[in-house]
Amino acid sequence: MDDATEGPTETYGSEGPPRTDEFETHPLAKASLDALPTQVAILDGAGDIVYTNHAWQRFARDNDFPGSPQMLGTNYLSVCDTSTGAGATDAGRGIRSVLDGERDEFSLEYPCHGPDERRWFAMRAIRFRHDGRRFALVLHLDVTERKLSELDAERQNTQLRTVDSINVLIRDIIQSLLEVETRAELEDIVCDRLAESVHYEAAWVASTNGQDETISVRTSTGMDESSVTSIDQLTADEAKQTGVRSALNSDRPTVVHATGDAAGAVQSLGLDDGYRSYVAVPLQYRDARYGVLVVHSNTETAFSEWERAAFAVLGETLGHASNAIENRRLLYADFVTELEFVVGDPESFLTVLSARADCEVELTGFVPLADDAVLQYATVDGTDAATVEAVAETVDTVENVSVISTYDDGLRLEYAVSNTSLVSLLAEYGVNVHTATAVDGDVRVTAEAVTGADIREVIEAVRSEFTNAELISKREVKRETQTLSEYWDELTERLTDRQLSMLRAAYHAGFFEWPRESSGEEVAASFDLSAATFHEHTRIGLEKMLTMLFDRER
Repeated sequence: MDDATEGPTETYGSEGPPRTDEFETHPLAKASLDALPTQVAILDGAGDIVYTNHAWQRFARDNDFPGSPQMLGTNYLSVCDTSTGAGATDAGRGIRSVLDGERDEFSLEYPCHGPDERRWFAMRAIRFRHDGRRFALVLHLDVTERKLSELDAERQNTQLRTVDSINVLIRDIIQSLLEVETRAELEDIVCDRLAESVHYEAAWVASTNGQDETISVRTSTGMDESSVTSIDQLTADEAKQTGVRSALNSDRPTVVHATGDAAGAVQSLGLDDGYRSYVAVPLQYRDARYGVLVVHSNTETAFSEWERAAFAVLGETLGHASNAIENRRLLYADFVTELEFVVGDPESFLTVLSARADCEVELTGFVPLADDAVLQYATVDGTDAATVEAVAETVDTVENVSVISTYDDGLRLEYAVSNTSLVSLLAEYGVNVHTATAVDGDVRVTAEAVTGADIREVIEAVRSEFTNAELISKREVKRETQTLSEYWDELTERLTDRQLSMLRAAYHAGFFEWPRESSGEEVAASFDLSAATFHEHTRIGLEKMLTMLFDRER
């Protein structure tokens, strides 16, 4: 507190002003007040302190009050008038109103922070009379614990409101991606929506170069042009210091908080633009990497754990959307870029089997499963089932090998693999694998990508995963297309009249609905056939139709 100054005077009765020891002559009352943890003082009608309890005196000593810790004779009103502390003026005005008889009591909550701790007190002044004179009982109650709890609750509520708002923003962004046709359009929408929100200042998408580990900006919103140029010019060592490379290596969002002496290049660039933190979000679909989304904030406390979880969902969604866009473009493309790779993958079952069993293995199909596992189908020429099963037991990444069928000099297999194969990696980048054949420990893969797609991204991904992979050829070819009429002509050539009739009747009778609207027996009865004959014709017809469909994937 400040030094006391002369306060206002009061006209007293014939007995004169109260003696400062007057409140020391009641042992029980004094002992009761001294036992209170609450700081208590009694002010006379002029605002002078005439009594303080032990808690008040202890607080004065602990906070280096320059005079006597009892503070007797100090004018409390003058202290309030000259203090620069928060609420001092209101306190003085309120106590005067109590002493002047305008109100019976007054209360005020105020901060009183120390050098090493934050504190809040509730002050309460209560008017009373003694021997015909007016006094005020002033209490200072430490409410720090309650105030900190309130602030913590308020902070959590604010954070929840912020996170909810961010989740709504990200859901809206995801919803807006449903109709986009290109990855460039997708990335523009995401960057624009994030940078225009109240939560973030800028957003950009970076490509990563797997060969020299540099980064480059594909699209951006809210970034200064010179900053974009500086990012494109980062060296490999500088790029490694950024959250962009870290996000790719960790497969989850990476948060970086900038400081004035930050060594990282992107952090320093962010500070130049007034941004205090950023999150780098990998855009990935299974093992495919479609770049990194970087979002800047002008606060150092941005990107809480909840925000990072929301951005992780956004990154996965963008990865899936990127893959779907590439697949859709490939499906309707008239011209494609044909790629041919050769790779010797020591962990590939195809590679190991072809080398150890001296046979030829052709991958005929694959189906992605959960947890990055892939179900693969293959034909093997030049060996037997016992040899295949013996080799499979030595390969850690393959399991559940089963022989589907055997023929003259080979067999058909089904098995699950848990590692990344060249075939599955290409598929995750939206590249359609035509053929994949393993001979003498090498796998030769022919695949199709959309003409105009970022082939460099695909090639770098392959070389990053398989260091000995070699691109043998790359050429643009015109894809064979088939009109609906041509497809129907081919289908009717493959199906017999009876098979086509069975399928048409089963379709119209609701045999393929769930639950079924007609049973096989009911459809068969319409043709005066047995249920077994109906099911045979239907199964063979469906097999021919599916063969036409899935053979076009190869």
